[in-house]
Amino acid sequence: MFLRLWFFCCIGSFLSLQAKQLEVAVHARSAILMNAETGAILYEKDSRISSFPASTTKIATALYVLDREKLNLEQTVTVSSEALKIRPPNGGSDVPAYWNGSDGTKMGLVKGEKVTLDALLHGLMLSSGNDAANVLAESFAETVPGFMEKLNGYLCDLGCKDTHFCNPHGYHYPDHFTTAYDLCLMTKKALQIPKFREIVSTLSYTKPKTNKQPESKLRLFNHLLTPGRFFYPKAIGVKTGYHSQGLNNLVAAAKDQGRTLIAVLLGCENKEERYRDAIRLFEMAFAEEKERARLFSAENLFVKELPGAKSILKSNLEGEVAIEFYPAEKPECKAFVYWQPLDLPIQKGQKVGEVRVLDQNGFLLQRQNLVAQERVEGTFLFRIKRFFKGLFRGSSDKT
Repeated sequence: MFLRLWFFCCIGSFLSLQAKQLEVAVHARSAILMNAETGAILYEKDSRISSFPASTTKIATALYVLDREKLNLEQTVTVSSEALKIRPPNGGSDVPAYWNGSDGTKMGLVKGEKVTLDALLHGLMLSSGNDAANVLAESFAETVPGFMEKLNGYLCDLGCKDTHFCNPHGYHYPDHFTTAYDLCLMTKKALQIPKFREIVSTLSYTKPKTNKQPESKLRLFNHLLTPGRFFYPKAIGVKTGYHSQGLNNLVAAAKDQGRTLIAVLLGCENKEERYRDAIRLFEMAFAEEKERARLFSAENLFVKELPGAKSILKSNLEGEVAIEFYPAEKPECKAFVYWQPLDLPIQKGQKVGEVRVLDQNGFLLQRQNLVAQERVEGTFLFRIKRFFKGLFRGSSDKT
């Protein structure tokens, strides 16, 4: 297959290395473990089934605000009475999906308070403030429903095809749902934003004094980052969530030896299970040792017919093409030959193209130059045509 790869040119040749999923038992109803850089999936358990995300919804809200809006984080916004409304005890079908519940988590905002966007984002992700989520939504779309329309469109473009959010905070609503896989995609994108990474790894934040309230402290809920029996030194965020219908949820990220992984656990019966599941997944993955596979040697031959050439262009690689990977991340990849624009004659040793190996997500795994094995001349007719073409071009330039 490798010797005939040139036939595929830029169409590519499929190389499957058959990844072996991590063998881990988790309590979560739905789970996934993904490489945050490559998108490779190391573990899945019903990751595409519909679930209630609870406050992990706030990852999407923070992502949209930080990614799509040009922010001055010191800009202040005024808290409206609408953003703070609480659902009546008996609810009702006409109650807006974004109204908070009496048992919903809050940052502690009050009507008319002028608060910075920076404080709101920290209140959203540390204190899990449903009030902060509504105020942020109103700040960028005038109304919360208007913001949700923008957010759902953004998430769809991101590839989250099985997600529909009715509010920016995750308080239960029947039509508010997502999947572990979609939450992983959101988090993968969010972790590319330095400010997001900073916020979700912050243990405490001092909310500045406002026109309505004195300075106050906001503290992180995520026990993977805080001192205690579930502290995990490799953890770098991200968000917990709970309500009675969705049960205990966790989106977590951890980094070790330059490799960042995302774990999503949805539907755990108790809050301790989600932390144990996450640590178990991370530790199993980080314990893997890299493997190496050679895809092409330097002796592999790549050929191309050039118009007007006396002979076929024969080329080989400057060195072997090999990839390193963790066993649970063995990539399904494609090898592509990219020929450079070539003009006769071709000199021996001249770079004529390159081989690139990409995984199933388009992530570049390896590249290597192709060089000509020997000089390739043009035919006599080709040289005559080139001579007269240059002659006519020179005459045209003079006139």
